[in-house]
Amino acid sequence: TEVRRLEKEIERSRRLAAIGKLAAGVAHEIRNPLSSIKGFATYFKEKFRDGDEDTKTADIMIYEVERLNRAVTQLLDFARPITVDLTDVSPENLITHSLRLVEQDLKNKQIQSRAAIRTGRKTIRTDQDRMNQVLLNLYLNAIEAVDVGGQLTVTVSDTDDDQFVAIDVTDNGRGISDTDMEQIFDPYFTTRNTGTGLGLAIVFKLIETLGGTISVSSRQGQGTTVHLLIPC
Repeated sequence: TEVRRLEKEIERSRRLAAIGKLAAGVAHEIRNPLSSIKGFATYFKEKFRDGDEDTKTADIMIYEVERLNRAVTQLLDFARPITVDLTDVSPENLITHSLRLVEQDLKNKQIQSRAAIRTGRKTIRTDQDRMNQVLLNLYLNAIEAVDVGGQLTVTVSDTDDDQFVAIDVTDNGRGISDTDMEQIFDPYFTTRNTGTGLGLAIVFKLIETLGGTISVSSRQGQGTTVHLLIPC
């Protein structure tokens, strides 16, 4: 079982690397004409500012170009090599700060959040900004998955080998089907009506770059737990 798991991870890493290389080339080719289209749309908006319909049309063009540009930016972020800056980070401060980033989202859905810091380590050696990026993605997925009044729990604990610290992000949402579980880290795979499907692919790449591992356990209707192992 362990050998098969490692084989799957290696294959996924190779696939993501190949997709990333292709994506970088495609993204650059798309971005250049997008800039021209936005420039012309802005020009026509100024030229026909007295015509309500023409101005609305130009505004729609500009909005759609900016939306496409955001998607291209995400694609480039996924494709380009990730750099990390390792420093001594307090696990408690990391979790507290990252939860503050989604405080309003939690309030909007009346979601109860809880942080359980069970590690004896005062600090871990990691990149705080990258870990915030990882945790933010996981929180937003959890918030989207739970109903109003749901629960989000973040647990930090030590591991038996003392080389990693474990971070579990758990929700009591709708869970993930067995079929979807095989694809959750694939670029552009999503079950959401909004989003690009790059969130978990980027999370996987970030954790891999930090020297850690990520896995997911879930049952439909019973919630999901994302398990992170981060080097100390």
